[in-house]
Amino acid sequence: MASSSHFDISHVSKLLILFSLAAGGLILYMVVKYALQSQRPSKFPPGPRALPIIGNLHLLSRTKAFIQFSEWGRTYGTIIGLKLGPQNVVILNDHKHVQELFDKRGSIYSDRPPSHIANDIMFTNDTHILFVPYGDSWRKLRKTLQGLLNIKAVDRLLPIQNAEATQMMHQLLQSPDDWYDHVRRYSTSVILASVYGLRGPTFEHPRVKSLYHVQDQLTQIAELGATPPIDVFPILQYLPDFLSPWRIWARNIRKEHRALYFKLLSETQELVAKNKAPEDSFMVRLLKEQDMSGLDDEHLAYIGGSLMEAGSDTTASTLLSFILAMALFPESLTKCQAEVDSICGAGRLPTFDDFESLTYLKAAMTETLRWRPVAAGGIPHALTQDDYYEGYYLPKGTILFANAWAIHRSSDYDAPDQFYPDRFLQNKFGTAHDSIHSDNKRRPIYGFGAGRRLLNMAKLVWAFDIKPAADKIDSSIETGYTGGFLITPKKFPLCLTLRSADRERVIKRDFLKCLELLKKFKE
Repeated sequence: MASSSHFDISHVSKLLILFSLAAGGLILYMVVKYALQSQRPSKFPPGPRALPIIGNLHLLSRTKAFIQFSEWGRTYGTIIGLKLGPQNVVILNDHKHVQELFDKRGSIYSDRPPSHIANDIMFTNDTHILFVPYGDSWRKLRKTLQGLLNIKAVDRLLPIQNAEATQMMHQLLQSPDDWYDHVRRYSTSVILASVYGLRGPTFEHPRVKSLYHVQDQLTQIAELGATPPIDVFPILQYLPDFLSPWRIWARNIRKEHRALYFKLLSETQELVAKNKAPEDSFMVRLLKEQDMSGLDDEHLAYIGGSLMEAGSDTTASTLLSFILAMALFPESLTKCQAEVDSICGAGRLPTFDDFESLTYLKAAMTETLRWRPVAAGGIPHALTQDDYYEGYYLPKGTILFANAWAIHRSSDYDAPDQFYPDRFLQNKFGTAHDSIHSDNKRRPIYGFGAGRRLLNMAKLVWAFDIKPAADKIDSSIETGYTGGFLITPKKFPLCLTLRSADRERVIKRDFLKCLELLKKFKE
């Protein structure tokens, strides 16, 4: 009996020793593997020195990393190579790199990097186009969005966009101190109407408040450096919840997104069933074509949500940055007002029909996007095969960012920190040198576009004088703007003054005319 017990103990001890050796060997293997993978590949673009295993993770800023990347560009050049653990990352700080890689070689640079938080927690089942890998699902979603956003379809929404912009003018007239919220209400309500046939008549409306909450959460968690490097070190995925606050955060975002977007879809489905839905709204069209498209309710909900996210936050940020620029650079405001007045006088508000004549104002809009790009750090792209560029080796799986902040502040521009719309009157790229001007394939600016925003800018400068309400306004990107994937000016002291009594009468008159159209959209 004693010998049997001795045998069992000895056997267990041997198993424990073997298990410990195996575990130790596995740990050693993983350490060596990550140490080797964290080294810079041969002929990789230059960048800061990488440490074993973690690479450059210890240097990465947790917010507004695009500022840090711009500063590194002064040392390492316009194409920077980083190691985030074993992950290869390349930052593009010059337009020519973006043009060559993302445009000319787009077939191998169009993938999205894998994201455990996005793909496995927040947006499962390939629902959110921003995070869907390049492939059949991505192409199907992209085709659907392109079908919705054709010129004719967008033009049919111009009346509701004009009505929402006119309501914004009326709200600014009634309570100018609440200007910040009025702009944000407009940018949400105009997208709600365009996508769902619904409205957000006030900033306090539940739809508006809910949308801003979920968007703020998404832009924060999507920012580079906002969460631990789960995709770099997958073992972090298996930590328990009490050691993984990022997982709880992501689950809450998923819950809130689904609650909002399915509710909006349900409201539109109800309107369609009752034949009360505005025919030109995007979701109304998708619902009527659902049998042919094969898209289920989940994908419809997230297509609508993606359109909301792409439109409302970017519109608000651009308009708020424009207002900031008008307050800080009065000479530009004076030129904008003179141009609008020469076309509209004091007797009518600007309309879409005036766009072709608003040369300086269009330059001011473009300059706003250059001066304060909304997605300043760019959207991540993933390389699908090994590639060589300018003598550098870019391995398959490399993640690349087009750093719009650095691109728009390069030596191509005179006084890049100044707001100077005239640069875009001299040539369409706003650059200082004729050699750059001759590069007709260059994108004028690297960021989100701006269509409907010009109308609001025209109405704003037509109606109001815009001045700082304090001696100093914090316009710096470091402290005057929010962090996150999309950046927005924080509220600043502003004085909006009506330019004349005639303009007040015009705003009130036009708002009354718009009420009939606004009432067709569910509040």
